[in-house]
Amino acid sequence: MGISVDCVVVTYNKVDLLKECLAALLKQTYVLNTIFVIDNDSDDSTKEFLDSFKGNDISKTDIKVIHLKKNIGGSGGFNIGLKNFISNSKSQYVWIMDDDTIPNKDSLEKLINKLFIKTNVGFLSSNVRWKDQTAALMNVPQVARDWNSNADEGIIKLKFASFVSILVSRDIIKRIGYPVSDFFIWGDDVEYTLRIGTVTKNNYLVCNSLVTHKMSKNIGVDILDENNRNKLHRYYYGTRNMIYTEKKYNGTYGFFREITRNFITIFKIIRSNGKYKFKKVSTLLHGILSGCFYNPKIK
Repeated sequence: MGISVDCVVVTYNKVDLLKECLAALLKQTYVLNTIFVIDNDSDDSTKEFLDSFKGNDISKTDIKVIHLKKNIGGSGGFNIGLKNFISNSKSQYVWIMDDDTIPNKDSLEKLINKLFIKTNVGFLSSNVRWKDQTAALMNVPQVARDWNSNADEGIIKLKFASFVSILVSRDIIKRIGYPVSDFFIWGDDVEYTLRIGTVTKNNYLVCNSLVTHKMSKNIGVDILDENNRNKLHRYYYGTRNMIYTEKKYNGTYGFFREITRNFITIFKIIRSNGKYKFKKVSTLLHGILSGCFYNPKIK
């Protein structure tokens, strides 16, 4: 009997990309048992689409939709998704991804093929590309010191990865718990994969498991270059969450390093000619202060 795999997709107001994502999931050469779609109270046509979505006549994959009553962020969505996987499924593994992730038809198969290249694997991450198939510059994983120890086998050892596309076992989730829902957005995947790293160091990027992350622009996240005032609140969460994560996994050194990095960014903002300087500085200061005392519960 083969390895059973489910998928968790968290979505918010990206109905066209969600359609493309689900279509790609239903065409996988390694057939998924169940796809759990967590709708974060979208106010476009996502709800109507999901309520009428029947998959296709060929796929044996079941589609389970959970409509949330309010937007609890990507962090809350993944928390709910993994809880549903544990409670309402018997599959051995779960493939976690964003709604703007478009996997190649053999992406899951390539991940499965590397599952037993090492014992006690914690997570496997796909090789994330942008729309033009160049390397995606957002959600970049961090390699381990011995990153190339198995490079000849097509895998790169990682310290952490993103929820753009990772494969995790039921056993690992039961051991470490769920993503921190209180993070709301940004950094939940870093914290979660670092947490996996506390129980096993065998965590890898699978080079030939390709997915496309259909962001509007292929750029990293940088408050210095942010010109959309409506997105600045995200940097509060990112700052707070990363200070907490650094303190938790890298101790006092990591804590002060992250705070120092943010104050350097504040200095750069003050000296820059960019927009919304006061708002940017106040957002980071708020995030720094919150991060110093932030201690969310892990369930």
